[in-house]
Amino acid sequence: MNELVGMGVGRSDQRADSRYYLAPVAGTGWLVGIWLADALNLNAIFWLILAVPLVTGAVVLWQRGRLGLVIACFAALALGGIRYKVAEPPVNPGQIQFYNGVKDVVLLGEVTTEPVLSDTSSQLRVRIREFTEDGQTRPVAGTVQVKTDRYPEIPYGATLELTGDLAPPTLGSPGYAAYLERQGVHSVMEYPRVDILETGGGSALYRKLLALKERGRAVIAASLPEPHAALLTGILLGDDSGMPRDLSNDFRETGMTHIIAISGFNIAVIIAVLDSLITPLVPRRWAAVLIMALIGLYAIFVGGAASVVRAAIMGAMYLAGMRLLGRPTLIVAGLFCAAFLMTLIRPNALWDVGFQLSFAATLGLVVYAGRWTRRLDQRASTVLDPRARGRVVRVVSEVLIVTLAAQVLALPLLLFHFGNLSLVSLPANALVLPVQPAVMATGGMTLLLGLALPMAGQVAGWLAWLFLHYTINVIRLLAQVPFASVPLSLSEAGLVIVYGLIVALTILPAVRGRRDSLVSSGMRLNRRLVYSGIVIGLFGLLLWGWYSNRPDGRLHVIFLDVGQGDAIFIQSPGGRQVLIDGGRFPSVTLDEFGQHMPFWDRSIDMVIATHPDADHVAGLVEVMARYDVGSLITNAADEDDDAIFAALLNEAQSGGAMIHEAREGDVIKLEDGVELEVLHSGSPGTPDHRNDDSIVTRLTYGDLSVLLTGDAEEAAETEMVRGDFPLGAIVLKAGHHGANTSSSTPFLEAVSPRIVVISVGADNSYGHPHPAMLARAEAVGATVLRTDLMGTIELESDGRRMWWSSERSGDLSIP
Repeated sequence: MNELVGMGVGRSDQRADSRYYLAPVAGTGWLVGIWLADALNLNAIFWLILAVPLVTGAVVLWQRGRLGLVIACFAALALGGIRYKVAEPPVNPGQIQFYNGVKDVVLLGEVTTEPVLSDTSSQLRVRIREFTEDGQTRPVAGTVQVKTDRYPEIPYGATLELTGDLAPPTLGSPGYAAYLERQGVHSVMEYPRVDILETGGGSALYRKLLALKERGRAVIAASLPEPHAALLTGILLGDDSGMPRDLSNDFRETGMTHIIAISGFNIAVIIAVLDSLITPLVPRRWAAVLIMALIGLYAIFVGGAASVVRAAIMGAMYLAGMRLLGRPTLIVAGLFCAAFLMTLIRPNALWDVGFQLSFAATLGLVVYAGRWTRRLDQRASTVLDPRARGRVVRVVSEVLIVTLAAQVLALPLLLFHFGNLSLVSLPANALVLPVQPAVMATGGMTLLLGLALPMAGQVAGWLAWLFLHYTINVIRLLAQVPFASVPLSLSEAGLVIVYGLIVALTILPAVRGRRDSLVSSGMRLNRRLVYSGIVIGLFGLLLWGWYSNRPDGRLHVIFLDVGQGDAIFIQSPGGRQVLIDGGRFPSVTLDEFGQHMPFWDRSIDMVIATHPDADHVAGLVEVMARYDVGSLITNAADEDDDAIFAALLNEAQSGGAMIHEAREGDVIKLEDGVELEVLHSGSPGTPDHRNDDSIVTRLTYGDLSVLLTGDAEEAAETEMVRGDFPLGAIVLKAGHHGANTSSSTPFLEAVSPRIVVISVGADNSYGHPHPAMLARAEAVGATVLRTDLMGTIELESDGRRMWWSSERSGDLSIP
């Protein structure tokens, strides 16, 4: 929505004098000066010599019309050049980057920012204070980016000893290396040995804010399924790390990533909410000061991204102007002041893509949104009556004009940085933006209520789910449109030319005239009826969602498409739920699992971890953290042998789940005649035989039988064939993702399956499934179903018949 919301754009006198134009003119000069200092590589003395006469002239002449403004612009340019050169880091033996390329070093430092977590790794910013090589220790300064395993988790403020190779940030794309250097990171370490010496360092206030943020994540995760929880976490808390990769790609394809990024719209809504809560309790001036402080804390809380800082500064300037000084603050002056303050503190913020896009989009709104809305109003006045005209202009402005205005100046930057043009961006914005205020309102209510009373947060989450579900499905639908996006890039020269044309087309047709305010006149008599209809409609949607997700009296066995890994969701006819394994990537597992769980259901009766391999249990750690799990079944593996398995057990204990060790012959009775019998549990403790220590279960319901083998290989299969347990099954989940070391001929003949399901990742590096294994399955007459080719595969049975369907094919009924 419009970033001007809540910012109080005044209709004050906009005379063509220096006071009105000084902020944008000087601000432009400052930003250009920083850019030129980087491009020309002139030393600070040059910029100082240039600045002295220009600054003197600007002080004397800045109120002398255009001449004063020109001098002020060039004075700011010279000062920007000085600031950039002063901020350049030195390279000497006291800086850590001096030692880039040295191998097997030991560093001592402290984690200075919130760790960035992915499915399998953690990125840490570590401020180094000691460097040791060949037993010689010396004090150093500088920041190193460290990539390490996700588990065990390393908190902000931890003091670490790192042992490994120190390198310049040249890994990955050149753009990423440049990004790190602009962030003040000139050295990296990839998967060093990490020893945590102590925790609890850093800022006590920041630790408390991060703890509150973690509580917020937990509340959202406990109130909503995935990917809805990940999307709301990105919108409210600025953390989109939990977004499934395919959904993130869909947002990019549709040009809707700004929905996830916290920006001026979010800040404006927060200011409005805080104003309504605080102002009735304290004097207006003190309320403004308190709101400004809370907005500053929120900017830190969500990570201090460039767009958030800019919006927070502009919000603070609005409050200061309106409440403390009694003067409306023009938004264009606030925008350039925000840019000045950000680059004064950190000149390299100018190259931050988030800063550039946020600045360009806001400037586009300021320059074009009002102008185009007034033109539309003038045209509409000739064909529509005043009451209808107001409604039409308001709707078109909010849905279309605001989107176009924001993209005019941001689109060239998008093409320059990402080389991709979304052709469905306009319809996506038109369909998705109108519901975003409801997303923020219901999502914020879910968060706040959940922090105070978890059950209330879950109830509020049902409302938030409606709007999030709508947003996600619209984005996914539009991303599937042929040619939803096309490759199109701009060079640096092309970027300059495009902006030159935009400036020319903006200035040439500009005309002077009085700015008329647009006054909307809705049909007030019908508001109660409309609001009642909205409430009834939302209640009806919730009721439909509950009804459509009720147990249907059939057994469901769902092989989730989690890539190269296993995750099997079982739901009994009466609604009892079991999850066997959870894949390697938590975001993927939670997304797939969330699509098959009722949106209101936050509990699972049982989780079975067949063995500790990461591609089976890594996703279960987040499942344990987000759902109320009744019991966890393991194969009694030693938690000291695997950090991920240890994290799983820790989450289970923290959540109050009962932990059981599987034993051969155990029978788990779900209900309605559904049973899981443990046929094999191995003898954990030998790393070379971890796959053969997998828990193997046989699921039965009436005439249906499904054999689930984990990663069991030929040795375990031979042991089961020689055992006393029944192996025959209609459906076999192939062991070890279809590897040649599993599904041996004697085992397949003993099982005699009619269907073999292979859970495997597309184009995996292991060569799974192996051609010889596929040939053996074909030899026993089995139909092979593969998640890499067919997506998620679902079996459904009433105890007499079975149906299977898949995400990317038809379905089949088997009597």
